[in-house]
Amino acid sequence: MTTALFERRFLAEAARTPVNLLVLILVPVAFVVVAARPLADAAELLGGSGGPAVQTATAGWAAGFIAAIAMYFQMRAARAADRRLVLAGLAPSRLVAARMATGLALALIATAAALLALTA
Repeated sequence: MTTALFERRFLAEAARTPVNLLVLILVPVAFVVVAARPLADAAELLGGSGGPAVQTATAGWAAGFIAAIAMYFQMRAARAADRRLVLAGLAPSRLVAARMATGLALALIATAAALLALTA
């Protein structure tokens, strides 16, 4: 089995739970919409530059945080299954590569949602 096949299976597993997708999309959007402007104002009050740079950084923070949380829960839920896959003969490097690619895909979804909220 290839790494791409495992990645597709891992993403399908994540998509089976609608709460995962909601969290990946809605939390970064809500964070950017609610917190970006007040953070920029606070930066200006504290003597920083504020403005769009702070808002863009806020989108990145939100996306990174949510992607990390999603990947943590995915790894925690799949720990026993991953051990069985390795015991059944799957190369650990392939499993790690598939999990990392899945994490990257989840991060891209969260980043896209945050950036779309930033531009709106």
